[in-house]
Amino acid sequence: MKQPWVCIILLNYNGYEDTIECLESLFKLEYKAFSLVVVDNNSTDSSLEKLTLWLEAQAAKTKTIIKVPFLKKVIYEEANGSLSEEKAWVTTIQVKENLGFAGGNNIGIAYAQRHFSPEYVWLLNNDTVVVPNSLSKLVQKAQEDLTLGRNIGIWGSKLLYYHKPDTIQAIGGKLNLTTFTTSHISEGLKDTPATEIEHPSQDYVVGASLFVSRKFLELVGLLSEEYFLYFEELDWAKRGLKAGFRLGYVPESKVYHKEGSSIGSSSTGKKKSDLADYHGIRSKIIFFRKFYPERTLQLYTILLGSVLLRLCRFQFKRAFRVLRLMCLIR
Repeated sequence: MKQPWVCIILLNYNGYEDTIECLESLFKLEYKAFSLVVVDNNSTDSSLEKLTLWLEAQAAKTKTIIKVPFLKKVIYEEANGSLSEEKAWVTTIQVKENLGFAGGNNIGIAYAQRHFSPEYVWLLNNDTVVVPNSLSKLVQKAQEDLTLGRNIGIWGSKLLYYHKPDTIQAIGGKLNLTTFTTSHISEGLKDTPATEIEHPSQDYVVGASLFVSRKFLELVGLLSEEYFLYFEELDWAKRGLKAGFRLGYVPESKVYHKEGSSIGSSSTGKKKSDLADYHGIRSKIIFFRKFYPERTLQLYTILLGSVLLRLCRFQFKRAFRVLRLMCLIR
């Protein structure tokens, strides 16, 4: 029986070392019916050149599973969409500007749809390392759900902290409509049978590992590029829910996540970078005004509270940032 084809998409921004480590783990996957698309989001550290050199070295010693070139380099011209028709097991795409998480991944998804027509697309953060059976478990569960008629469009993996591999980062995400915040299910718990939740009640699949079906992409569409960072996966989940899709979780698919290395953010208590702070606030306002417009007054009350808190902490620049975004986004 022919195995469903999967296209794995990695988005790189100034993180070629993380991307290479991720690729090394992907080359060891048990499941072999896949191709790779690496999208470079206009890095400033010569990432693509270094990645290409490393990939070319791998080509000499890696047995490919399809009789096409190992590596193909593409310069994406957004103006005319010029992309060659030649297929490759690994494709690198150079984007001429940083399009953010949604924009960069959308280029990879569109390329995959056009060249490979995969049954599934796996969006994977470049600062992850996967275990050898992680993809086979995702495909197995997805095919099982399809056979049983479960209308699931996105599946998540069990995310574990890279630097604390016995500790869970997330098995799914929750949205709090009272505090207008998000949280990770099971975050900080030890990965033991006692803490296992087979079917978590999740509002979204955490974006470090998004395994998406072709049907979902056809009916719901690509990631919303209204967001540069954050809330993209919540937006996708909400649109999917409106189209009748549910979310899945595969605990046997383990992914170790370094978390926030390219944008200077972390959920482990460290202070967010200015970039992460700006887009966190901006994307929150866009998301809640889009899906919960009736809660705008409550949202802005909460945001004003954060302004006061920042002022009390003498974080004047960050306090002004919140006020400015509240006024700009309509």
